[in-house]
Amino acid sequence: MHVYCGLMEPRWREIADEDLVRDAPRMRYLIADRLEQIWNACEPHVTGDAARPDHRYVETGLRALVRLHQLYRLDTPAVAAAPEMTPVDTARMVETALAELESRIKPS
Repeated sequence: MHVYCGLMEPRWREIADEDLVRDAPRMRYLIADRLEQIWNACEPHVTGDAARPDHRYVETGLRALVRLHQLYRLDTPAVAAAPEMTPVDTARMVETALAELESRIKPS
């Protein structure tokens, strides 16, 4: 806050692009944590363990699950893992690299 002519002038908070990039992981964590809390409150109503199940909790719980699903990007296809090289493939690669290196080093 700035004091200007005896009056207090509030300084508006600003969120810049740098702040978004820097704080994104923390905000995703906070959102996921709060959605988990919502789900924990709704779960007994969904499973039927609540003394008096309420359909509003069921709807809210399902919405929380959908949001978590989107947050964790479960709807995007998984990236295919690179195939692991076997020791035989690695040995062949090393032998080829050595043969190429030797051919460069040997005088013609």
